[in-house]
Amino acid sequence: MSIEKQYPRQQDKHDDLPTLDQVLSRQTLPPVCLYNFYIIMRDRLKMEEVLDFYLDLQHHELLWVKYVKAMHRSGHLSESDLSEGYHSPRVMSRLSHSTTQYPASSSPSSPSPQPPQNLNMPMSTTMPSLGSSITTTTDNLNNTSVPSRKELADSSQKLLLRYLVPSATKEITQLPAELVTALRNELEKPDPRDDPLLFREAKEYLFDYMQLQAYPKFLRLKVWGNITLYQQLGRLVVGLVCLLAALTTSLSLIFLGYPQWGVRFWILLPFWIGILNILIFLTGLDPIWALVFNRSETTTFKFNTIKQPQVKRIIRSRSIWLLTTSIIISVICTIIFCAIPPRKL
Repeated sequence: MSIEKQYPRQQDKHDDLPTLDQVLSRQTLPPVCLYNFYIIMRDRLKMEEVLDFYLDLQHHELLWVKYVKAMHRSGHLSESDLSEGYHSPRVMSRLSHSTTQYPASSSPSSPSPQPPQNLNMPMSTTMPSLGSSITTTTDNLNNTSVPSRKELADSSQKLLLRYLVPSATKEITQLPAELVTALRNELEKPDPRDDPLLFREAKEYLFDYMQLQAYPKFLRLKVWGNITLYQQLGRLVVGLVCLLAALTTSLSLIFLGYPQWGVRFWILLPFWIGILNILIFLTGLDPIWALVFNRSETTTFKFNTIKQPQVKRIIRSRSIWLLTTSIIISVICTIIFCAIPPRKL
């Protein structure tokens, strides 16, 4: 039920670029970071629920790992139980629902208070404040609190209510119907499962889906460009206005009888501004922002510093090419209009 993994073959030419797994594991730097990936999924691809679900599954897995470690410290699990990993069938069997619901380090009568969570918000991130909250999953799991088995069960039920039931707040339509049905059947039982192994197939499917459908577009927008869609449209307007001004000025100087070259050569400036902005619209790359300020736009007029070395190299080389092209085209247009003999009306 998994999607065929074709993306690595498509990226052979750029093997040094970060992989999707590195982005999701927060091992990359702007502009190819998890923060920007979420923005592209939300604003350009309109499928942020896929990334939300994937991150919440990661959060659930981390809760499970922390719970298993606590059970190991309390003596419920031995070293041999963990020899095959935290998600092995042996661990699942030992930590069945007949097991004590709370680790030894926490008391059933006084569980740690948990703040209420809004089902409209992802468990692992609070999306309205992306910059500060995209890493809350790891931060929350590094504190001293130990999750109970009840918290694990609540976490799996929130995954069901938020993503899997019909008309859910962020219903996942990208998963196959039979997989969603299988998950719902397990989670809606009187004694539902809460181990991460239940969601493994769904997580792998969504990873493959993002790798094929979302990540190549993300790379194209953030590795080969540095502006947003609205910025591109604005540059198109500026470019067309400047080209109209350049053509109007050129013809006016010709028909007012201005001699060749001299004053008429100043039309180079509006020609260059117009052509540059048209090229920025076509490529999604502003060479001035890249070469002078080393900036990449996240949302309109909000910027990241370009820190990923491979991305910085690609964007700078493309910026030099774009600037050179715009200057050459502008000089050609200027020479053509300056060479036309004056004809005073």
